[in-house]
Amino acid sequence: MQAEALPITITADQGFSSALRPLLHKLEMWINFQALKADWYGDENHVLTFNYMFVKTLEDKKQEMKVDNWVVEKGFAYHYQSSSLTTNAFIEISDLVKNKTGIEQAIKSRLTRVANAVAKKHGLVALV
Repeated sequence: MQAEALPITITADQGFSSALRPLLHKLEMWINFQALKADWYGDENHVLTFNYMFVKTLEDKKQEMKVDNWVVEKGFAYHYQSSSLTTNAFIEISDLVKNKTGIEQAIKSRLTRVANAVAKKHGLVALV
């Protein structure tokens, strides 16, 4: 039996250590659960998909962001494709690592800021 893919996925750019995988998995489960609690998956024909990628800096992905219309803010950038209900997003990590405390909470904040910006267009309840 094949497991169904989650609507919200989180990966890391190739420059990151594989030791980051447990945190990625934990964050992925957390944000999918938040979306489930907010009833984002109630209409199976209208499920938003998010593909997050952790990057050291947004500058590293500047070339990719030149294509299409990317929203770029401090700490993250995303592109929403309305035809497929899919959002691709880069979450910058290097500035958070410098602070050394509260990294996980700051990452969660960036994840939800992207998700909520797109969800607002669809009248969905904001994630907290």
